[in-house]
Amino acid sequence: MEQIEFNEQDAIRVQLEVWHPGCWVLETSKQVDVGFLGYGVFTRADDRATTRYTLYADTYAEIEEAVSLLNDHPAVYKIAEMCTGFSRAPAHSPGNVTRELLIENDATTQISDAFTSRGFTYAAPGDIYDGTEHWRLFAHMDRETVYERLDEIRDEEGADITVVSISSPRRAEKDPLPVDQLSHRQREIFQLARTRGYYRQPKAATAGELAEELGITTSTFHEHLHKAEEKLLDLS
Repeated sequence: MEQIEFNEQDAIRVQLEVWHPGCWVLETSKQVDVGFLGYGVFTRADDRATTRYTLYADTYAEIEEAVSLLNDHPAVYKIAEMCTGFSRAPAHSPGNVTRELLIENDATTQISDAFTSRGFTYAAPGDIYDGTEHWRLFAHMDRETVYERLDEIRDEEGADITVVSISSPRRAEKDPLPVDQLSHRQREIFQLARTRGYYRQPKAATAGELAEELGITTSTFHEHLHKAEEKLLDLS
């Protein structure tokens, strides 16, 4: 059997933040405090797409409100429930409750094909929250080509694309703490506390100082931080 040679320099991992106009997922995540985990878009010749999404939030009411908005959106044609009722979010989901949906929609409102047609492939589910898509992709190309193709997508789709990182997929990048179990707000506050020296002895920053930086009350800061610590220490 002929042996295939691999050039690890040609394979890279790309992390992006993406916004593009006319996207019903982005609009919904901006209107309601709910997130979407998208597991790939399958586009048909009639410009319709079918996508599996996990909707996640902190409360049932937020998910209900988001589903109501989706049902009324002109770009959403059909929603099918993938499970019965609500359930506690799995470990990889940032919310407390989730809902699994299969959504048929107008494919022209989504940007996935612009990436996959240029050689990018999904490294993880897309995570959409607060009006921004957070993508982790693999690509078999050099960095210069990555930037060239991202520029093409920006021009073609009218998109805002921020490159968060480009790295080798052979290099581990996992945090020893399971921070992916936290909600986005809990993760933001916990990571800020870590980087600002809140956990040092003596403390380099107080809860009040960090709360002021975030524009929240000290009690709200403590509430989010204690919930984050409870999840990370598996005390629930």
